[in-house]
Amino acid sequence: MADTRRAAEVSRAMLIQAAAQIINDEGYAALSARVLAEKVGLKRQIVHYYFRTMEDLLLAVVRYYGDESAERLSEAMKAGNPLEAIWHEEPDTSATTYAFLAMAKHIPSVQSEVEAYSSKLRELKIEAVSRWLAAEGIGDKVSAAALVTIIQSVAQGLKAEQMLGTRAGHAEVRAMVETWLKDTKKLRESLRTD
Repeated sequence: MADTRRAAEVSRAMLIQAAAQIINDEGYAALSARVLAEKVGLKRQIVHYYFRTMEDLLLAVVRYYGDESAERLSEAMKAGNPLEAIWHEEPDTSATTYAFLAMAKHIPSVQSEVEAYSSKLRELKIEAVSRWLAAEGIGDKVSAAALVTIIQSVAQGLKAEQMLGTRAGHAEVRAMVETWLKDTKKLRESLRTD
C-alpha cells in the first residue's frame, strides 16, 4: 500500500513539475491536459485523475512553485548580505512570476494563492534585510521594506525588458547595483541618513 501511495505522489509531483515547466517556457495558455500528458508520457485521463480541473492543476503549480521558492529563499537569506541574494534571486524567477500574474488576472482562486505566496516571500525578504540592517547598525536609519522593493523591482524590471529585447543601460545598472551591494562599507555609508 505504501508503494502505491508513493507512486501516486511521484506521478502527481511529476505532473506539477512538468506543468510548471510548460508555464515557464510557453506561458499558462499553452498548458492543457493533452499537452501535459504528452510531455510526461502518460494518458490524458491520468491528468484528470489527479486534478479534476485545470484550475486545480494551476493552483497546485502555484503552491509547488511558492513552497519551492520560499524554501530556496529562506536558505539564501541566511548568507551574508540578503540584498545581494534578492538581487540574484529575482531575475531567475521573473518569467514564472509574470506567467503567474497573467494567470491571476483571469482566475480569482489563482490570484488569491499568488497574493498569499507573494506576501509570504516579501515578508521573508523584509525580515532578513531588517536583521541584516540591525546587525550593521543602521536598522533605524533605513526601511528594509523599501530596500527590498527597490532591489526586487529593478531586478525584475531588467529581466522584463530583456525578455522584450531591450538592453540599453542594463550593463551599467547591473554594474552599479552589484558594486553597491558588494562594497559593504560603501553600502552602509550610503544607507546612513545622519
